[in-house]
Amino acid sequence: MSESAYSRETAVAVAEAVRPWLGTDVDEPPPAAAIVAALRTAEAEHGGRQRDLWGHAAGNAVCAMTARDDHSARWLWSTVLDYARLATAANRTAATLSSGVLHTASA
Repeated sequence: MSESAYSRETAVAVAEAVRPWLGTDVDEPPPAAAIVAALRTAEAEHGGRQRDLWGHAAGNAVCAMTARDDHSARWLWSTVLDYARLATAANRTAATLSSGVLHTASA
């Protein structure tokens, strides 16, 4: 898959979600392989549901990189973005719960 097979907006949004693991500015979309590596790093650093969500994002990103047509690649990158957003939201929820009065284990 070429780097242009997924939209710039989607690429920047996914890169923004994995910014802590990219170590770069996200004004320009990073190469797809860098996004996959960042997703795998995020997956390795989390547990439970968060790990699952980052893992699903990474798996879909790998499939998007090898998609045979642009339609499939765009759909898969959109799915990556959905999982990355869910994982990021789960990260915020876990942080809020651990710093608030109610302490529960993250799912």
